[in-house]
Amino acid sequence: MWQAALNKVFKAREKVAINLNKEDEEKPFLDHLEDLRTMLVRMATTLFVSAFAAFAFYKQLFNILLYPMVLAGFAPDIEAGRKLLINIDIAGPFMMAVNVSLIAAVIASFPLLLIFLLQFILPGLKTNEKKLLFPAIGIGTGLFLGGCTFAYWQVLPRALVFFSEFAESVGATQTWSLDNYVTFTTRFILVFGIAFELPVIVMALVKLDILNYRIMKSTWRYALIAIMIFAAIITPTPDILTLLLMSGPLYVLYGICVVLAYFMDKKDKEAYPEYHAQLAKDEAELEKEVDDWDKDGYTPWFSDEEDADIEDEYQQRAKTEDKPKPAPDTPATSDSPSTEPTLEELARQDELGSDSPPGSDPAKNQD
Repeated sequence: MWQAALNKVFKAREKVAINLNKEDEEKPFLDHLEDLRTMLVRMATTLFVSAFAAFAFYKQLFNILLYPMVLAGFAPDIEAGRKLLINIDIAGPFMMAVNVSLIAAVIASFPLLLIFLLQFILPGLKTNEKKLLFPAIGIGTGLFLGGCTFAYWQVLPRALVFFSEFAESVGATQTWSLDNYVTFTTRFILVFGIAFELPVIVMALVKLDILNYRIMKSTWRYALIAIMIFAAIITPTPDILTLLLMSGPLYVLYGICVVLAYFMDKKDKEAYPEYHAQLAKDEAELEKEVDDWDKDGYTPWFSDEEDADIEDEYQQRAKTEDKPKPAPDTPATSDSPSTEPTLEELARQDELGSDSPPGSDPAKNQD
Protein backbone atom coordinates (compact mmCIF):
# COMPACT_ATOMS: atom_id res chain seq x y z
CA MET A 1 0.00 0.00 0.00
CA TRP A 2 2.78 2.42 0.94
CA GLN A 3 4.69 1.64 -2.24
CA ALA A 4 1.60 2.34 -4.36
CA ALA A 5 1.05 5.67 -2.59
CA LEU A 6 4.72 6.62 -3.05
CA ASN A 7 4.54 5.68 -6.73
CA LYS A 8 1.67 8.11 -7.25
CA VAL A 9 3.55 10.88 -5.43
CA PHE A 10 6.70 10.24 -7.46
CA LYS A 11 4.76 10.23 -10.76
CA ALA A 12 3.26 13.62 -9.90
CA ARG A 13 6.75 14.85 -8.98
CA GLU A 14 8.14 13.71 -12.35
CA LYS A 15 5.31 15.48 -14.18
CA VAL A 16 6.00 18.75 -12.36
CA ALA A 17 9.72 18.41 -13.04
CA ILE A 18 9.15 17.88 -16.77
CA ASN A 19 6.83 20.90 -16.91
CA LEU A 20 9.38 23.10 -15.17
CA ASN A 21 12.46 21.86 -16.96
CA LYS A 22 12.19 20.04 -20.29
CA GLU A 23 15.72 18.67 -19.92
CA ASP A 24 14.84 16.56 -16.88
CA GLU A 25 14.15 12.90 -17.37
CA GLU A 26 12.24 10.36 -15.37
CA LYS A 27 14.03 8.98 -12.36
CA PRO A 28 13.88 5.43 -11.05
CA PHE A 29 11.98 4.64 -7.89
CA LEU A 30 15.09 4.43 -5.70
CA ASP A 31 16.24 7.92 -6.72
CA HIS A 32 12.88 9.38 -5.71
CA LEU A 33 13.09 7.45 -2.45
CA GLU A 34 16.53 8.92 -1.83
CA ASP A 35 15.17 12.45 -2.37
CA LEU A 36 12.34 11.72 0.06
CA ARG A 37 14.80 10.42 2.64
CA THR A 38 16.94 13.54 2.23
CA MET A 39 13.92 15.79 2.78
CA LEU A 40 12.82 13.92 5.90
CA VAL A 41 16.34 13.92 7.37
CA ARG A 42 16.63 17.68 6.82
CA MET A 43 13.25 18.33 8.44
CA ALA A 44 13.99 16.05 11.40
CA THR A 45 17.40 17.64 11.97
CA THR A 46 15.91 21.14 11.80
CA LEU A 47 13.15 20.25 14.26
CA PHE A 48 15.57 18.55 16.66
CA VAL A 49 17.97 21.52 16.75
CA SER A 50 15.11 24.01 17.09
CA ALA A 51 13.40 22.00 19.82
CA PHE A 52 16.67 21.60 21.71
CA ALA A 53 17.20 25.37 21.59
CA ALA A 54 13.59 26.09 22.60
CA PHE A 55 13.79 23.71 25.56
CA ALA A 56 16.05 26.21 27.31
CA PHE A 57 13.12 28.66 27.36
CA TYR A 58 10.34 26.26 28.32
CA LYS A 59 9.31 28.37 31.34
CA GLN A 60 8.76 31.46 29.21
CA LEU A 61 6.94 29.37 26.59
CA PHE A 62 4.69 27.87 29.25
CA ASN A 63 3.84 31.37 30.52
CA ILE A 64 2.83 32.29 26.98
CA LEU A 65 0.40 29.35 26.91
CA LEU A 66 -1.06 30.43 30.25
CA TYR A 67 -1.93 33.93 29.05
CA PRO A 68 -5.13 32.88 27.17
CA MET A 69 -6.56 32.02 30.61
CA VAL A 70 -6.02 35.64 31.56
CA LEU A 71 -7.62 36.80 28.30
CA ALA A 72 -10.61 34.54 29.00
CA GLY A 73 -11.04 36.04 32.50
CA PHE A 74 -10.27 32.92 34.54
CA ALA A 75 -7.30 34.51 36.33
CA PRO A 76 -6.06 38.09 36.89
CA ASP A 77 -2.47 37.22 35.95
CA ILE A 78 -0.28 34.32 34.85
CA GLU A 79 0.70 33.27 38.37
CA ALA A 80 -2.94 32.92 39.34
CA GLY A 81 -3.64 30.97 36.17
CA ARG A 82 -0.80 28.57 36.98
CA LYS A 83 -2.59 27.57 40.18
CA LEU A 84 -5.70 26.54 38.23
CA LEU A 85 -3.85 23.61 36.65
CA ILE A 86 -3.21 20.31 38.44
CA ASN A 87 -0.71 17.57 37.69
CA ILE A 88 -1.74 13.91 37.98
CA ASP A 89 1.22 12.37 36.15
CA ILE A 90 4.76 11.93 37.43
CA ALA A 91 6.33 12.89 34.10
CA GLY A 92 3.64 15.44 33.31
CA PRO A 93 5.72 18.64 33.79
CA PHE A 94 8.62 17.22 31.77
CA MET A 95 6.37 16.10 28.89
CA MET A 96 4.74 19.54 29.03
CA ALA A 97 8.14 21.15 28.48
CA VAL A 98 8.93 18.78 25.60
CA ASN A 99 5.54 19.40 23.96
CA VAL A 100 5.83 23.17 24.25
CA SER A 101 9.40 23.13 22.90
CA LEU A 102 8.39 21.00 19.91
CA ILE A 103 5.50 23.28 18.95
CA ALA A 104 7.74 26.32 19.32
CA ALA A 105 10.32 24.60 17.10
CA VAL A 106 7.70 23.99 14.38
CA ILE A 107 6.62 27.65 14.44
CA ALA A 108 10.15 29.04 14.50
CA SER A 109 11.55 26.74 11.80
CA PHE A 110 8.50 26.82 9.54
CA PRO A 111 10.28 28.73 6.70
CA LEU A 112 13.03 26.10 6.50
CA LEU A 113 10.51 23.26 6.62
CA LEU A 114 8.57 24.87 3.79
CA ILE A 115 11.75 25.26 1.72
CA PHE A 116 12.62 21.57 2.13
CA LEU A 117 9.08 20.54 1.20
CA LEU A 118 8.97 22.71 -1.93
CA GLN A 119 12.39 21.51 -3.04
CA PHE A 120 11.04 17.97 -3.00
CA ILE A 121 7.69 18.75 -4.65
CA LEU A 122 9.12 21.16 -7.27
CA PRO A 123 12.39 19.67 -8.46
CA GLY A 124 14.42 21.05 -11.38
CA LEU A 125 13.88 24.73 -10.58
CA LYS A 126 15.95 27.19 -12.58
CA THR A 127 17.75 30.20 -11.12
CA ASN A 128 14.98 32.68 -11.93
CA GLU A 129 12.36 30.28 -10.59
CA LYS A 130 14.28 29.85 -7.34
CA LYS A 131 14.20 33.61 -6.90
CA LEU A 132 10.41 33.53 -7.11
CA LEU A 133 10.34 30.74 -4.54
CA PHE A 134 11.50 32.95 -1.66
CA PRO A 135 8.60 35.44 -1.88
CA ALA A 136 6.20 32.50 -1.88
CA ILE A 137 7.90 31.10 1.22
CA GLY A 138 7.66 34.51 2.87
CA ILE A 139 3.93 34.72 2.12
CA GLY A 140 3.37 31.18 3.39
CA THR A 141 5.28 31.90 6.60
CA GLY A 142 3.32 35.10 7.14
CA LEU A 143 0.02 33.28 6.69
CA PHE A 144 1.10 30.53 9.10
CA LEU A 145 2.11 33.04 11.77
CA GLY A 146 -1.10 34.99 11.12
CA GLY A 147 -3.19 31.87 11.72
CA CYS A 148 -1.32 31.09 14.93
CA THR A 149 -1.72 34.67 16.16
CA PHE A 150 -5.42 34.76 15.32
CA ALA A 151 -5.98 31.50 17.20
CA TYR A 152 -3.97 32.68 20.22
CA TRP A 153 -5.62 36.08 20.68
CA GLN A 154 -9.15 35.54 19.39
CA VAL A 155 -10.25 31.93 19.10
CA LEU A 156 -8.54 30.16 22.02
CA PRO A 157 -9.89 32.44 24.83
CA ARG A 158 -13.42 32.15 23.43
CA ALA A 159 -13.12 28.39 23.21
CA LEU A 160 -12.03 28.18 26.87
CA VAL A 161 -14.97 30.33 27.94
CA PHE A 162 -17.40 28.26 25.86
CA PHE A 163 -16.35 24.92 27.36
CA SER A 164 -16.28 26.32 30.90
CA GLU A 165 -19.80 27.73 30.60
CA PHE A 166 -21.06 24.51 29.06
CA ALA A 167 -19.60 22.51 31.96
CA GLU A 168 -21.41 24.81 34.42
CA SER A 169 -24.69 24.37 32.51
CA VAL A 170 -24.63 20.61 33.21
CA GLY A 171 -23.53 21.09 36.82
CA ALA A 172 -19.98 19.76 36.37
CA THR A 173 -16.97 21.13 38.19
CA GLN A 174 -14.26 21.66 35.60
CA THR A 175 -10.63 21.20 36.61
CA TRP A 176 -7.91 21.35 33.98
CA SER A 177 -4.89 19.08 34.17
CA LEU A 178 -1.48 20.27 33.05
CA ASP A 179 -0.98 17.88 30.15
CA ASN A 180 -4.53 18.25 28.80
CA TYR A 181 -4.35 22.05 28.84
CA VAL A 182 -0.98 22.18 27.09
CA THR A 183 -2.03 19.60 24.48
CA PHE A 184 -5.29 21.44 23.78
CA THR A 185 -3.75 24.91 23.43
CA THR A 186 -0.75 23.86 21.33
CA ARG A 187 -2.85 21.75 18.97
CA PHE A 188 -5.36 24.58 18.67
CA ILE A 189 -2.70 27.11 17.67
CA LEU A 190 -0.89 24.76 15.30
CA VAL A 191 -4.04 23.68 13.46
CA PHE A 192 -5.07 27.27 12.77
CA GLY A 193 -1.60 28.07 11.45
CA ILE A 194 -1.73 25.13 9.03
CA ALA A 195 -5.28 25.98 7.92
CA PHE A 196 -4.20 29.48 6.93
CA GLU A 197 -1.88 27.94 4.33
CA LEU A 198 -4.91 27.47 2.05
CA PRO A 199 -3.99 30.40 -0.25
CA VAL A 200 -0.52 28.96 -0.81
CA ILE A 201 -2.02 25.64 -1.91
CA VAL A 202 -4.64 27.28 -4.14
CA MET A 203 -2.17 29.63 -5.81
CA ALA A 204 0.25 26.75 -6.41
CA LEU A 205 -2.55 24.90 -8.21
CA VAL A 206 -3.28 28.03 -10.26
CA LYS A 207 0.39 28.35 -11.16
CA LEU A 208 0.45 24.72 -12.33
CA ASP A 209 -2.66 25.37 -14.51
CA ILE A 210 -4.75 22.90 -12.49
CA LEU A 211 -7.04 25.75 -11.41
CA ASN A 212 -7.86 29.07 -13.05
CA TYR A 213 -10.14 32.02 -12.53
CA ARG A 214 -12.95 30.60 -14.67
CA ILE A 215 -13.07 27.32 -12.75
CA MET A 216 -12.87 29.04 -9.36
CA LYS A 217 -15.64 31.46 -10.33
CA SER A 218 -18.01 28.74 -11.54
CA THR A 219 -17.38 26.40 -8.58
CA TRP A 220 -17.34 28.87 -5.69
CA ARG A 221 -20.43 27.28 -4.10
CA TYR A 222 -18.73 23.91 -3.95
CA ALA A 223 -15.61 25.59 -2.58
CA LEU A 224 -17.60 27.05 0.31
CA ILE A 225 -18.94 23.63 1.22
CA ALA A 226 -15.48 22.07 0.90
CA ILE A 227 -13.97 24.73 3.19
CA MET A 228 -16.68 24.11 5.77
CA ILE A 229 -16.03 20.36 5.70
CA PHE A 230 -12.27 20.94 5.90
CA ALA A 231 -12.69 23.25 8.90
CA ALA A 232 -14.98 20.72 10.61
CA ILE A 233 -12.38 17.97 10.19
CA ILE A 234 -9.28 19.80 11.39
CA THR A 235 -10.79 21.83 14.24
CA PRO A 236 -9.63 20.39 17.57
CA THR A 237 -13.07 20.95 19.12
CA PRO A 238 -16.52 19.94 17.84
CA ASP A 239 -18.32 23.18 18.82
CA ILE A 240 -19.94 25.38 16.21
CA LEU A 241 -18.20 28.52 17.52
CA THR A 242 -14.72 27.23 16.72
CA LEU A 243 -15.94 25.97 13.35
CA LEU A 244 -17.26 29.41 12.39
CA LEU A 245 -14.16 31.19 13.68
CA MET A 246 -12.01 28.97 11.48
CA SER A 247 -14.14 28.82 8.34
CA GLY A 248 -14.79 32.59 8.31
CA PRO A 249 -11.15 33.65 7.70
CA LEU A 250 -10.74 30.79 5.23
CA TYR A 251 -13.64 32.16 3.18
CA VAL A 252 -11.95 35.58 3.11
CA LEU A 253 -8.63 34.04 2.08
CA TYR A 254 -10.29 32.03 -0.68
CA GLY A 255 -11.94 35.20 -1.99
CA ILE A 256 -8.51 36.83 -2.12
CA CYS A 257 -7.25 33.81 -4.05
CA VAL A 258 -10.02 34.26 -6.63
CA VAL A 259 -9.03 37.91 -7.12
CA LEU A 260 -5.37 36.99 -7.47
CA ALA A 261 -6.26 34.25 -9.96
CA TYR A 262 -8.13 36.86 -12.03
CA PHE A 263 -5.06 39.11 -12.25
CA MET A 264 -2.79 36.14 -12.99
CA ASP A 265 -5.13 35.03 -15.76
CA LYS A 266 -5.24 38.56 -17.17
CA LYS A 267 -1.46 38.80 -17.11
CA ASP A 268 -1.16 35.44 -18.81
CA LYS A 269 -3.56 36.52 -21.56
CA GLU A 270 -1.45 39.61 -22.21
CA ALA A 271 1.70 37.50 -22.42
CA TYR A 272 0.20 34.81 -24.70
CA PRO A 273 -2.63 36.46 -26.68
CA GLU A 274 -2.63 33.99 -29.60
CA TYR A 275 -2.94 30.95 -27.37
CA HIS A 276 -5.86 32.38 -25.39
CA ALA A 277 -7.57 33.63 -28.58
CA GLN A 278 -7.51 30.12 -30.01
CA LEU A 279 -8.72 28.73 -26.68
CA ALA A 280 -11.64 31.18 -26.61
CA LYS A 281 -12.50 30.27 -30.21
CA ASP A 282 -12.59 26.56 -29.38
CA GLU A 283 -14.81 27.17 -26.36
CA ALA A 284 -17.22 29.27 -28.47
CA GLU A 285 -17.51 26.49 -31.04
CA LEU A 286 -18.22 23.96 -28.34
CA GLU A 287 -20.97 26.16 -26.90
CA LYS A 288 -22.68 26.44 -30.31
CA GLU A 289 -22.93 22.69 -30.72
CA VAL A 290 -26.06 21.21 -29.22
CA ASP A 291 -25.43 18.20 -27.08
CA ASP A 292 -27.34 15.08 -28.11
CA TRP A 293 -28.31 14.36 -24.55
CA ASP A 294 -30.28 17.62 -24.43
CA LYS A 295 -32.51 16.64 -27.34
CA ASP A 296 -36.04 15.45 -26.73
CA GLY A 297 -36.50 11.75 -27.22
CA TYR A 298 -32.77 11.03 -27.57
CA THR A 299 -31.73 7.39 -27.44
CA PRO A 300 -28.09 6.30 -27.69
CA TRP A 301 -28.99 3.18 -29.77
CA PHE A 302 -30.36 4.83 -32.97
CA SER A 303 -29.34 7.74 -35.14
CA ASP A 304 -31.63 10.60 -36.12
CA GLU A 305 -32.51 9.00 -39.53
CA GLU A 306 -33.37 5.67 -37.95
CA ASP A 307 -35.50 7.42 -35.34
CA ALA A 308 -37.42 9.20 -38.15
CA ASP A 309 -38.00 5.92 -40.05
CA ILE A 310 -39.25 4.17 -36.94
CA GLU A 311 -41.57 7.07 -36.14
CA ASP A 312 -43.04 7.02 -39.71
CA GLU A 313 -43.62 3.27 -39.45
CA TYR A 314 -45.45 3.69 -36.17
CA GLN A 315 -47.61 6.45 -37.64
CA GLN A 316 -48.54 4.27 -40.66
CA ARG A 317 -49.47 1.40 -38.36
CA ALA A 318 -51.59 3.71 -36.26
CA LYS A 319 -53.45 4.98 -39.33
CA THR A 320 -54.04 1.41 -40.56
CA GLU A 321 -55.39 0.29 -37.19
CA ASP A 322 -57.74 3.29 -37.02
CA LYS A 323 -59.48 2.32 -40.32
CA PRO A 324 -62.78 0.29 -39.95
CA LYS A 325 -62.25 -3.35 -40.74
CA PRO A 326 -64.65 -5.06 -43.24
CA ALA A 327 -67.12 -7.61 -41.92
CA PRO A 328 -65.91 -11.18 -42.34
CA ASP A 329 -67.42 -13.15 -45.21
CA THR A 330 -70.04 -15.73 -44.23
CA PRO A 331 -69.25 -19.22 -45.49
CA ALA A 332 -71.39 -20.42 -48.35
CA THR A 333 -74.03 -22.91 -47.25
CA SER A 334 -75.79 -25.41 -49.50
CA ASP A 335 -79.27 -26.70 -48.89
CA SER A 336 -78.38 -30.10 -50.32
CA PRO A 337 -77.78 -32.65 -47.69
CA SER A 338 -74.24 -33.93 -47.35
CA THR A 339 -73.70 -37.31 -48.97
CA GLU A 340 -71.72 -39.87 -47.07
CA PRO A 341 -70.15 -43.04 -48.61
CA THR A 342 -72.05 -46.26 -48.08
CA LEU A 343 -70.62 -49.44 -46.60
CA GLU A 344 -70.21 -51.06 -50.00
CA GLU A 345 -68.23 -48.12 -51.34
CA LEU A 346 -65.97 -48.19 -48.29
CA ALA A 347 -65.37 -51.93 -48.66
CA ARG A 348 -64.54 -51.48 -52.36
CA GLN A 349 -62.04 -48.76 -51.53
CA ASP A 350 -60.41 -51.05 -48.97
CA GLU A 351 -60.09 -53.84 -51.50
CA LEU A 352 -58.57 -51.55 -54.08
CA GLY A 353 -56.18 -50.17 -51.50
CA SER A 354 -55.02 -53.62 -50.35
CA ASP A 355 -54.29 -54.79 -53.92
CA SER A 356 -52.18 -51.71 -54.84
CA PRO A 357 -48.49 -51.66 -53.90
CA PRO A 358 -47.34 -49.27 -51.23
CA GLY A 359 -46.98 -45.68 -52.38
CA SER A 360 -49.33 -46.10 -55.47
CA ASP A 361 -52.60 -44.30 -56.08
CA PRO A 362 -55.72 -46.61 -55.71
CA ALA A 363 -57.61 -44.70 -58.37
CA LYS A 364 -54.89 -45.40 -60.97
CA ASN A 365 -54.80 -49.09 -60.08
CA GLN A 366 -58.54 -49.25 -60.58
CA ASP A 367 -58.17 -47.86 -64.10
